[in-house]
Amino acid sequence: MKKIKKEYIILIILLMVFIVLSILVLQGKMDVIDELFFKNIIKIENNSLTSILRIITDLASTIGIMVLLLITGLIFLKHKALSDFKYVIINVFSGVVLVTILKNVIGRIRPVWKWIVQDGFSYPSGHTISAFMLYGTLMLLVYKKVHGKFRKPLLIGFGVIIFLTGFSRIYFGAHYLTDVLASIILGCIILIISNIFMNKEFNNDKNKDRKAI
Repeated sequence: MKKIKKEYIILIILLMVFIVLSILVLQGKMDVIDELFFKNIIKIENNSLTSILRIITDLASTIGIMVLLLITGLIFLKHKALSDFKYVIINVFSGVVLVTILKNVIGRIRPVWKWIVQDGFSYPSGHTISAFMLYGTLMLLVYKKVHGKFRKPLLIGFGVIIFLTGFSRIYFGAHYLTDVLASIILGCIILIISNIFMNKEFNNDKNKDRKAI
Protein backbone atom coordinates (compact mmCIF):
# COMPACT_ATOMS: atom_id res chain seq x y z
CA MET A 1 0.00 0.00 0.00
CA LYS A 2 1.35 3.41 -0.99
CA LYS A 3 2.14 5.70 1.94
CA ILE A 4 0.11 8.93 2.02
CA LYS A 5 2.32 12.00 2.09
CA LYS A 6 2.04 14.15 5.21
CA GLU A 7 1.10 17.20 3.10
CA TYR A 8 -2.10 15.48 1.98
CA ILE A 9 -2.94 14.44 5.54
CA ILE A 10 -2.51 18.04 6.71
CA LEU A 11 -4.69 19.23 3.82
CA ILE A 12 -7.48 16.84 4.80
CA ILE A 13 -7.27 17.90 8.46
CA LEU A 14 -7.35 21.61 7.58
CA LEU A 15 -10.31 21.09 5.25
CA MET A 16 -12.21 19.24 7.99
CA VAL A 17 -11.42 21.99 10.51
CA PHE A 18 -12.69 24.61 8.08
CA ILE A 19 -15.91 22.68 7.46
CA VAL A 20 -16.54 22.21 11.20
CA LEU A 21 -15.78 25.88 11.91
CA SER A 22 -18.14 26.97 9.12
CA ILE A 23 -20.94 24.78 10.47
CA LEU A 24 -20.47 26.19 13.99
CA VAL A 25 -20.50 29.73 12.58
CA LEU A 26 -23.70 29.09 10.60
CA GLN A 27 -25.34 27.66 13.73
CA GLY A 28 -24.33 30.71 15.76
CA LYS A 29 -22.32 28.63 18.22
CA MET A 30 -19.22 30.82 17.88
CA ASP A 31 -21.00 34.13 18.48
CA VAL A 32 -20.19 34.31 22.20
CA ILE A 33 -16.48 33.66 21.59
CA ASP A 34 -16.39 36.21 18.74
CA GLU A 35 -18.02 38.93 20.83
CA LEU A 36 -15.89 38.21 23.90
CA PHE A 37 -12.69 38.35 21.84
CA PHE A 38 -13.64 41.74 20.34
CA LYS A 39 -14.52 43.19 23.75
CA ASN A 40 -11.06 42.27 25.01
CA ILE A 41 -9.29 43.54 21.88
CA ILE A 42 -10.99 46.94 21.93
CA LYS A 43 -9.72 47.56 25.46
CA ILE A 44 -6.27 48.35 24.02
CA GLU A 45 -7.68 50.89 21.52
CA ASN A 46 -5.61 54.05 21.23
CA ASN A 47 -4.82 56.61 18.53
CA SER A 48 -1.30 55.40 17.76
CA LEU A 49 -2.35 51.76 17.37
CA THR A 50 -5.37 52.79 15.31
CA SER A 51 -3.17 54.78 12.90
CA ILE A 52 -0.76 51.85 12.43
CA LEU A 53 -3.50 49.29 11.95
CA ARG A 54 -5.33 51.58 9.53
CA ILE A 55 -2.29 51.54 7.25
CA ILE A 56 -1.98 47.76 7.60
CA THR A 57 -5.64 47.14 6.80
CA ASP A 58 -5.61 49.58 3.84
CA LEU A 59 -2.61 47.75 2.36
CA ALA A 60 -4.76 44.60 2.30
CA SER A 61 -7.61 46.31 0.44
CA THR A 62 -8.15 45.63 -3.27
CA ILE A 63 -6.24 48.74 -4.32
CA GLY A 64 -3.53 48.14 -1.72
CA ILE A 65 -2.94 44.56 -2.86
CA MET A 66 -2.85 45.58 -6.53
CA VAL A 67 -0.21 48.22 -5.79
CA LEU A 68 1.82 45.76 -3.71
CA LEU A 69 1.60 43.16 -6.49
CA LEU A 70 2.89 45.71 -8.99
CA ILE A 71 5.81 46.66 -6.75
CA THR A 72 6.57 43.00 -5.98
CA GLY A 73 6.41 42.12 -9.68
CA LEU A 74 8.94 44.83 -10.52
CA ILE A 75 11.29 43.47 -7.84
CA PHE A 76 10.99 39.95 -9.25
CA LEU A 77 11.52 41.32 -12.75
CA LYS A 78 14.68 43.09 -11.63
CA HIS A 79 16.02 39.82 -10.20
CA LYS A 80 14.90 37.89 -13.32
CA ALA A 81 12.56 35.71 -11.27
CA LEU A 82 9.19 36.23 -12.97
CA SER A 83 8.73 32.45 -13.16
CA ASP A 84 8.56 32.48 -9.35
CA PHE A 85 6.26 35.52 -9.27
CA LYS A 86 3.53 33.51 -11.00
CA TYR A 87 2.96 31.71 -7.69
CA VAL A 88 2.28 35.03 -5.98
CA ILE A 89 -0.27 36.02 -8.63
CA ILE A 90 -1.99 32.62 -8.73
CA ASN A 91 -2.21 32.30 -4.95
CA VAL A 92 -3.50 35.81 -4.31
CA PHE A 93 -6.22 35.59 -6.95
CA SER A 94 -7.15 32.02 -5.98
CA GLY A 95 -7.60 33.11 -2.37
CA VAL A 96 -9.64 36.18 -3.27
CA VAL A 97 -11.93 34.28 -5.66
CA LEU A 98 -12.47 31.43 -3.19
CA VAL A 99 -13.30 33.76 -0.30
CA THR A 100 -15.59 35.90 -2.47
CA ILE A 101 -17.59 32.79 -3.42
CA LEU A 102 -17.77 31.58 0.19
CA LYS A 103 -18.82 35.03 1.44
CA ASN A 104 -21.82 35.07 -0.88
CA VAL A 105 -22.76 31.44 -0.23
CA ILE A 106 -22.56 31.72 3.57
CA GLY A 107 -23.85 35.31 3.75
CA ARG A 108 -22.75 36.13 7.30
CA ILE A 109 -23.56 39.71 8.29
CA ARG A 110 -20.68 41.84 9.57
CA PRO A 111 -20.44 42.60 13.31
CA VAL A 112 -22.87 45.25 14.56
CA TRP A 113 -20.01 46.82 16.52
CA LYS A 114 -17.85 47.68 13.48
CA TRP A 115 -16.51 51.25 13.65
CA ILE A 116 -15.20 51.63 10.09
CA VAL A 117 -17.19 51.72 6.87
CA GLN A 118 -17.19 48.24 5.34
CA ASP A 119 -19.65 46.68 2.91
CA GLY A 120 -20.29 43.08 1.94
CA PHE A 121 -20.48 39.90 3.96
CA SER A 122 -18.16 38.88 6.75
CA TYR A 123 -17.15 35.20 6.57
CA PRO A 124 -14.32 34.58 5.65
CA SER A 125 -12.18 37.74 5.77
CA GLY A 126 -11.16 39.04 2.34
CA HIS A 127 -8.44 41.37 3.62
CA THR A 128 -6.90 38.56 5.67
CA ILE A 129 -6.81 36.07 2.79
CA SER A 130 -5.31 38.70 0.46
CA ALA A 131 -2.51 39.50 2.89
CA PHE A 132 -2.00 35.86 3.80
CA MET A 133 -1.64 34.77 0.19
CA LEU A 134 0.65 37.66 -0.79
CA TYR A 135 3.02 37.60 2.18
CA GLY A 136 2.64 33.87 2.78
CA THR A 137 3.71 33.04 -0.77
CA LEU A 138 6.62 35.46 -0.47
CA MET A 139 7.62 33.69 2.76
CA LEU A 140 7.64 30.35 0.91
CA LEU A 141 9.78 31.75 -1.88
CA VAL A 142 12.18 33.47 0.53
CA TYR A 143 12.52 30.26 2.55
CA LYS A 144 13.34 28.25 -0.58
CA LYS A 145 15.46 30.71 -2.55
CA VAL A 146 16.94 33.40 -0.30
CA HIS A 147 20.04 32.74 1.78
CA GLY A 148 22.08 35.02 3.97
CA LYS A 149 21.36 37.75 6.50
CA PHE A 150 18.13 39.01 4.89
CA ARG A 151 16.31 35.67 5.00
CA LYS A 152 15.23 35.64 8.65
CA PRO A 153 14.20 39.33 8.84
CA LEU A 154 12.09 38.92 5.70
CA LEU A 155 10.34 35.82 7.06
CA ILE A 156 9.65 37.51 10.40
CA GLY A 157 8.53 40.76 8.72
CA PHE A 158 6.07 39.04 6.40
CA GLY A 159 4.74 36.95 9.28
CA VAL A 160 4.16 40.04 11.44
CA ILE A 161 2.28 41.81 8.64
CA ILE A 162 0.01 38.78 8.18
CA PHE A 163 -0.75 38.74 11.92
CA LEU A 164 -1.38 42.49 12.08
CA THR A 165 -3.70 42.37 9.07
CA GLY A 166 -5.94 39.76 10.67
CA PHE A 167 -5.73 41.56 14.01
CA SER A 168 -6.68 44.88 12.40
CA ARG A 169 -9.87 43.42 10.91
CA ILE A 170 -11.04 42.33 14.35
CA TYR A 171 -9.80 45.53 16.01
CA PHE A 172 -11.89 47.71 13.69
CA GLY A 173 -14.89 45.44 14.17
CA ALA A 174 -15.04 44.69 10.45
CA HIS A 175 -14.73 40.96 11.11
CA TYR A 176 -15.23 38.36 13.77
CA LEU A 177 -12.33 36.29 15.09
CA THR A 178 -13.76 33.26 13.28
CA ASP A 179 -13.78 35.16 9.96
CA VAL A 180 -10.04 35.72 10.28
CA LEU A 181 -9.36 32.15 11.43
CA ALA A 182 -11.31 30.79 8.45
CA SER A 183 -9.19 32.82 6.03
CA ILE A 184 -5.99 31.65 7.72
CA ILE A 185 -7.07 28.01 7.37
CA LEU A 186 -7.97 28.51 3.70
CA GLY A 187 -4.68 30.34 3.16
CA CYS A 188 -2.74 27.44 4.65
CA ILE A 189 -4.55 25.00 2.36
CA ILE A 190 -3.67 27.04 -0.73
CA LEU A 191 -0.05 27.49 0.38
CA ILE A 192 0.42 23.77 1.01
CA ILE A 193 -0.92 22.96 -2.46
CA SER A 194 1.31 25.69 -3.92
CA ASN A 195 4.31 24.30 -2.03
CA ILE A 196 3.76 20.87 -3.58
CA PHE A 197 3.93 22.39 -7.08
CA MET A 198 6.90 24.58 -6.12
CA ASN A 199 8.87 21.58 -4.90
CA LYS A 200 8.22 19.70 -8.13
CA GLU A 201 9.22 22.65 -10.29
CA PHE A 202 12.33 23.57 -8.30
CA ASN A 203 13.47 19.93 -8.12
CA ASN A 204 13.03 19.60 -11.89
CA ASP A 205 15.10 22.76 -12.39
CA LYS A 206 17.87 21.35 -10.20
CA ASN A 207 17.87 18.08 -12.13
CA LYS A 208 18.10 19.97 -15.45
CA ASP A 209 21.07 21.96 -14.14
CA ARG A 210 22.84 18.76 -13.07
CA LYS A 211 22.28 17.18 -16.47
CA ALA A 212 23.59 20.29 -18.18
CA ILE A 213 26.79 20.04 -16.14
